Amino acid sequence: DRYVQRLRTYLEAVHAHEPPAQLEAMRKKLRIDHMLADLPSLIEGTMEGAQRTTDILNGLKRFSAMDPDARASVDLAEVAERAIHWIRKGVTTAFEVHWDERTPCQVSGSGGQLQQVMMNLLQNALDAVASTQQMPELHVSITRSPTHAFFTLRDNGPGVADVHLSRIFDPFFTTKPVGKGTGLGLSISYGIVEQHGGTLSARNAPQGGADFVIELPLAPTGMP
Repeated sequence: DRYVQRLRTYLEAVHAHEPPAQLEAMRKKLRIDHMLADLPSLIEGTMEGAQRTTDILNGLKRFSAMDPDARASVDLAEVAERAIHWIRKGVTTAFEVHWDERTPCQVSGSGGQLQQVMMNLLQNALDAVASTQQMPELHVSITRSPTHAFFTLRDNGPGVADVHLSRIFDPFFTTKPVGKGTGLGLSISYGIVEQHGGTLSARNAPQGGADFVIELPLAPTGMP
């Protein structure tokens, strides 16, 4: 707004055919050259902010559009395979995935929503390892109890700072640099898992890296 006011004042003087010396003095006083040099980064920052707002709104719309009644029997291992496949398609950095066990495990829920949760966790893991300049290694396991399934994802990154562990699922909280994250991915993922009757938790693994665990109720026998 200040830039607009300066430009208006300067252009009015130009159109009024003020003497060159007076225009030059006004140009320096209003810092017109500095303003013109700063405009590209100002516009870029505005566009970046608008894109971040778009990402936030899209995330909120996806969250609010979730239908808790749209549930079916879903193979958690198959969902994980699809999530890994699409993450591989979307990143340029190579990474290794180690499966501890790849057995079918039926849970009750929406395959698309659970896939989005896993893709969010996978992408976050890759982003965390990227800061260490080493090949990302992701360890995936699916275990079960008599009533619940447990999907665990461990990375070989630096782990989560203790001060952040209690906040990483808060809306808009992010440890990524400005412009690199909206702080909604984990929050929305937490909400999706919660609406599935499960829990999403995080911890630092004893062998290093971060552990994210999704706990979901097993699908009732005979559920389509």
